[in-house]
Amino acid sequence: MSSTATETELSTITHHSKGDDGEQPTSLPAMEVEAIGAVPNLAGPAAVASEPVAPSKARAAALMATLSCVSFLNTFSSGTLTVALPAIAQELQLPNNLLLWPASVYALALSCTLLLLGAVADVVGNRPVFLVGTLLYTAWTLAVSLAQTGNQLIIFRALQGISMSFCMPAAVSTITTSFPSGKTRNIGFAVFGGGSPLGFAVGLVLGGVLVQVSDWRTAYYLATGISGATFILAWFTMPKTTAVPNVRHRLVHEFDWVGVASASISLALLSYIFAEITYSASVMKEAYNIVLLIVAVLLIPFFVFWVSRQERLGRPAILPNSVWRKGAFTTVCITVFLVWSWFNAFGYWATLFFQITQELDALQAALRFLPLVIVGILTNTVAGLIMDRVSAGSLVLIGGLLSAVSPLLFAIQDPKWIYWAAGFPSMCLSVISTDLLFNISNLVITSSFPSKDQALAGGVFNTVTQLGNSIGPAITAIIASAVTEAEASKPGADQSYATLKGYRSAFWTCFAAAVVSAVISAVGLRKVGKVGMKKDL
Repeated sequence: MSSTATETELSTITHHSKGDDGEQPTSLPAMEVEAIGAVPNLAGPAAVASEPVAPSKARAAALMATLSCVSFLNTFSSGTLTVALPAIAQELQLPNNLLLWPASVYALALSCTLLLLGAVADVVGNRPVFLVGTLLYTAWTLAVSLAQTGNQLIIFRALQGISMSFCMPAAVSTITTSFPSGKTRNIGFAVFGGGSPLGFAVGLVLGGVLVQVSDWRTAYYLATGISGATFILAWFTMPKTTAVPNVRHRLVHEFDWVGVASASISLALLSYIFAEITYSASVMKEAYNIVLLIVAVLLIPFFVFWVSRQERLGRPAILPNSVWRKGAFTTVCITVFLVWSWFNAFGYWATLFFQITQELDALQAALRFLPLVIVGILTNTVAGLIMDRVSAGSLVLIGGLLSAVSPLLFAIQDPKWIYWAAGFPSMCLSVISTDLLFNISNLVITSSFPSKDQALAGGVFNTVTQLGNSIGPAITAIIASAVTEAEASKPGADQSYATLKGYRSAFWTCFAAAVVSAVISAVGLRKVGKVGMKKDL
């Protein structure tokens, strides 16, 4: 499961349940190594790097635990919001038009700051950025638990998202710079990815229990304690950063501020627009939304022009256009975008199917996602063990085809079917593709960037996933709305059947995207071979 893939689906559950509407490992100084069988078509400086010295088993385990705590916290709030948002909205008198924003604003703030803080971590160092992020996340999580108004809650959730963007790119960079290629690094990514479904599950169950026996604030007090413990753990486990000379000069003169600003603003505006469209396509009739969309779209060619100019003049470019010429990198980014798009949309519509069509309450609907969480943890475990033994193209193709069965089952199932006939196998299969791809794509993307830009590489991966998270539900919402309206306009139409038909059109769209992503990955990664193999010196 992706670190933030569940944000939209969780807000949907609660929205509709309301009923309204140590030292840095040293590198081998004189020896450059080349990956054997690991993304062979990524030629150039990015494919050549010095190998970090493997930490002791105890230190490696402690560092992996620290990093997994961050991915755990990233989705813990999502699980909590699944069952707690109705209670939160009632206590804080959150109006219906703002009901989705405690979940959406977190993803919005996270997505538009990942590239910036990934690049900053590459200049300043992973340790200070990660520590600042966990400390800020602790503070803003406490603030969420103390919020007295709906506006305060939304603001603090946004600040939580920004704080998490300090941590995620730095965590990816720490894995690649602390663990040598091979089994240890593969397991590092698997453990890091496994924290996400575990956090969602714990938040889901604890959120439901605490809302019943205490109140929603208790869950966030608990998250504050876990975040504070993560900061303390990180203080002792995160590798110390070598002093970087002239940090201020590098940030001012060797940093692509224009590229970062244009990309971040475009991503923020697109995320906002797509979040609005997901809940009502009619928002695009508003003049200000049209203006925001035009600005966001125009910033894309400007960004391409700008980084091309920077690269041509030999100046810093946040994301050089040349990186897209690497077939594996481009394939992985397209595949990640498509997979996260359909997966997040699938979760969104599955929750509606459970609640609106099958008339389950929010907690019952949420519990039906638990198999997804368990399979997600198992998939991450298996991925860490087999990535260096099975070709990346085969893994992604098999995982993609298996997961494509999930939206297909929902598209054809009858609402009267029992959960075990379609819902259960769909939940089990849906997450296989995303979790396999999480591990493979992180290895491919980080190998596409020089060793000095590994946090930026982590920012790129997380940015692509966030973009998919926003666009997938929005596109399927437009399709489902059009189908529902067309069916409802027929003489003697049954509104419940029209709604179901709209849901089915969304699931068919998810199925199509899943199949296309599997085909693209199979073709684009066919020559990559096995990733995560140990580099020979």
